[in-house]
Amino acid sequence: MKLISILLKQSVLPMLTCTLLLSFGRQAFSQETIKKKFRGTITNSQNIPLEGVTVSIKEGAGTITDASGSFTVEGNEGTSITLSSVGYESKVVVLKGNNPLKIRLEQAYKNLNDVIVVGYGTVKKKDLTGSVAVVNVGDAKKNVSYDVAKMLQGQAAGISVHGSGEPGGYVQIKIRGTTTFGNNSPLFVIDGVPVDAPYDFSPNDIESIQVLKDASAAAIYGSRAATGVIIITTKKGKQGPVRVNFSSYYGTQEIAKKIPVTDRLGYQKIVSAAELNAGLTLAPANDPTNPSFVSSINTDWQNEALKKGVIQDHNVNLSGGSEYVSYNASLGYFNQTGTQTGPQKYDRYTLNSSVQGKKGRFSFGIKTAYTQSHKGNYGATNGHAVFGGTVTSMLTAIPTMPVYDATRLGGYGGSDQVKNRAISANVVGLNNLVNDYSDRNRMLANAWGELEIVKNLKYKLNVSFDRTDYKNFHYEPKFDMGYYYLNNLYYMYQQYGHANTSLIENTLTYQLQAGKHKIDFLGGMTYQEDKNEWMSATATDTTDLNFKTFGAVANANAKGVTSWQGTATMFSLLGRANYNYDDRYLLTFNFRRDGSSKFSPYNRYGNFAGFAAAWNITNEKIFHLPAFISSLKLRGGYGMLGNQTALGYYDYQSYINNATNYLFNNSLATGATTVSVADPSLKWESTTTSNVAIDMGILQEKLTFTVEYFNRVSKDIITAIPIPYSVGSFPQTLTTNAASLKNTGMEFTVNYRNNAGAFNYNISANAYTLKNKVLKLGGTNNPVYGAGSKTEVGREVGELYGFVTEGLFQNASEITKHATQNQSGGIAPGDVKYKDNTGDGAITDADRAYLGSTIPKFYYGLNFSASYKNFDLSFFWQGNAGNKVYNGVYAALMAGQYGNSHVDELRFWTASNTNTNVPRPLINDINNGKFSDRFVESGSYVKLQNAQIGYSIPDSKLTRTKVIRSFRMYVSGLNLLTISKYKGYDPDFISDGLFNRGYDYGSFPNPRTVMVGVQLGL
Repeated sequence: MKLISILLKQSVLPMLTCTLLLSFGRQAFSQETIKKKFRGTITNSQNIPLEGVTVSIKEGAGTITDASGSFTVEGNEGTSITLSSVGYESKVVVLKGNNPLKIRLEQAYKNLNDVIVVGYGTVKKKDLTGSVAVVNVGDAKKNVSYDVAKMLQGQAAGISVHGSGEPGGYVQIKIRGTTTFGNNSPLFVIDGVPVDAPYDFSPNDIESIQVLKDASAAAIYGSRAATGVIIITTKKGKQGPVRVNFSSYYGTQEIAKKIPVTDRLGYQKIVSAAELNAGLTLAPANDPTNPSFVSSINTDWQNEALKKGVIQDHNVNLSGGSEYVSYNASLGYFNQTGTQTGPQKYDRYTLNSSVQGKKGRFSFGIKTAYTQSHKGNYGATNGHAVFGGTVTSMLTAIPTMPVYDATRLGGYGGSDQVKNRAISANVVGLNNLVNDYSDRNRMLANAWGELEIVKNLKYKLNVSFDRTDYKNFHYEPKFDMGYYYLNNLYYMYQQYGHANTSLIENTLTYQLQAGKHKIDFLGGMTYQEDKNEWMSATATDTTDLNFKTFGAVANANAKGVTSWQGTATMFSLLGRANYNYDDRYLLTFNFRRDGSSKFSPYNRYGNFAGFAAAWNITNEKIFHLPAFISSLKLRGGYGMLGNQTALGYYDYQSYINNATNYLFNNSLATGATTVSVADPSLKWESTTTSNVAIDMGILQEKLTFTVEYFNRVSKDIITAIPIPYSVGSFPQTLTTNAASLKNTGMEFTVNYRNNAGAFNYNISANAYTLKNKVLKLGGTNNPVYGAGSKTEVGREVGELYGFVTEGLFQNASEITKHATQNQSGGIAPGDVKYKDNTGDGAITDADRAYLGSTIPKFYYGLNFSASYKNFDLSFFWQGNAGNKVYNGVYAALMAGQYGNSHVDELRFWTASNTNTNVPRPLINDINNGKFSDRFVESGSYVKLQNAQIGYSIPDSKLTRTKVIRSFRMYVSGLNLLTISKYKGYDPDFISDGLFNRGYDYGSFPNPRTVMVGVQLGL
């Protein structure tokens, strides 16, 4: 409040005073200075209105154009105004006449003068040497999400994004593949401040997004850049009067697909056959001759557990400024409710503000961002596993179990051990009875000041503080939801914690130009400190814990407390040099030296550098390119980046238990022993990148495209390797530098824009290929096995690995002739036949084989946008191809056990139904449900991710209101169409297990969304 008071006193009041003086002045000298209002509209060469053009006027208040390209200024007849906008040539126009001005701005050097944000600075597009993707923020924002990472899906070559439909759920994002066995998410930099993830911040505040993909561009961030860097710049105030912008959308979400599962009759038929095949009697609930036979219950769990969700976002923005100071502030609210029955949702409130200014040789800026969020999590219990999560449990829930049952504790239905014999989770009950949520409060503050010491020599100080306070809460009452899901104790868990990141940066920049030679230098020093601390407590008691406070737990023995804290620091030196000769030959060199406390003093420092060169062939005088080629550039880069994301704070140190007893002189004595073995020689992971690219523009940049090849090799990857039990370490692994990976691929980006009269359109597409190869796994290069996967040298990370099927056994003769297989009760006709790859006459784990790559070979995205007069239309397609996925949900529904089944299971083998690929159902089966190619499917898909149509009210009508500058309304749909052969809900699911990849066992499907929105400018 004190800061606001100072700003009001020092900025607003003087401005009001000046306004009053000017007003009196105009009245006193009205005979000499008669001013009037001039209106105008600014378009580009394609007659598209330009929003955000700065209109400056001497001795008057400037302004900026609205969404329709319109502006109004007050001045004298004959006064000049200056029009300027990024990417366009500045223009001076004289105010005269009474008719509205119609002004056209020409693109500045065919868009090549656009400024691109890179690490610790900016560069013009035509001077770019490294691999940097510029994301069209307007297109990205149409993919509405609480997380900017999700919005980037399909928007730039080299980026893969996968998310789920869970409100506030995790989003997986990678740049150019897997480069480490730790966290592969890129480094996010918001207004120059590195952050761990952007999901706490509102996408409404974003102005530009750049993605640094290679070492020549990202080496300035050193050890944190091996997985790529995404630079986000938020909106800033501009010179001109106060502008108010309001945006809002509201939509409904629902699961677009329904999995065909069996009803009561189908379920009872399959389970009864499985029991008879196993030599068991029929479960009473499924036996028509038993009094307990269920005939009146036929629950459709998808109808009962799925619902329509809501997604909405509302944001108001205030901005403006004078010649010396500008400001921007926004307030936002985002809400998304779940599509599965229950109170689960995600709420977020955001407040963002910034002030920046310049006076003489000194410029400064202050930014604060505050977020408060609440995430209600789906039901999971402490002592009762929800197998496969709530999605799979919902599908396998038996139809003979009711949703509600007033006779049971808690009021929800359940299965009976004797009557049903089924362990079946009531996800509706779990979601409503179990209270599990996470609260986060995050504050990011950043301040900087820059002084031009002498001409072209600038010193900048940047300090930031990022603090997150969080609370995780879990509460379970007593309940009875049947066999296994019976809770006789109250349980409560609560965790409080906070994480702080402090950063201080000192940088010097210098620019030098001599003739055709241009050189700019950057040097700096940074220091960062991360602190993390949490405390958690649990209580388990028969006493009612409904007060949900630990003080209310009378039994001291029922409570437990634990805590943790850690600190990590990093000291860095950085430098960069750019050389430009005659706009033809460009060179860039980046360097950073990082020292991290996560490594021992012997290996604490790492040096990372990148080099890039570019040749602007268009400017080469010895070549005469065809007239239709407006720009042509060849560029390439090479460098090394570092990584430490796989490390904890103290992984290089061994842990000692100082309360260990041992035998001494025939009696126990207290001593100490090493609990876990650590490698003190741990060092930085390193990723070497090389790339070469061609950028070309045709027909005055109407058509532009880029083709790029990249090669990334990661060495000294930190991972846990097995060690002998005799070492006495727990766990029986050693974290060390052991592995090496390689990723190669091609990237393609094309953009075409044109107009036919009042019809303007733009087409942009991107695609890239990716090939992954394991070069080393440490020690003796033993393969790493996961749940149905295998990673070995010479192949990809996390390839699916399991048994190969050869159909079903049809008779006893086939069983006798085939290799032996294990099955409960013995192999019988109708069981799955597996291939004997080893030829040893027995099916064992050695017969498993590779079943497919989980890494897509091809990713792509296509944006189309068009406008006609006041109407606009856009759509966005996205997809990937060439990968395999293991459909764990389908496998669970084809198990032939006591859970519910997919309707495909009804085609199971019998003596009278042999023309099928579905094996006989069998209780306690250990053969047919093996991890095999039965459940491996193509992961390829094409999605219509977004379609939108909008209408803007003409400026001529809005000017009559004298208040509203712009007004646009639109209707939008997301995830409208999916073209895929996948039998699950959604082929686009969370699968970031690294070694256990491409495994879908119940990821929340992305919902189909229909929404309406408005955008208002005042």
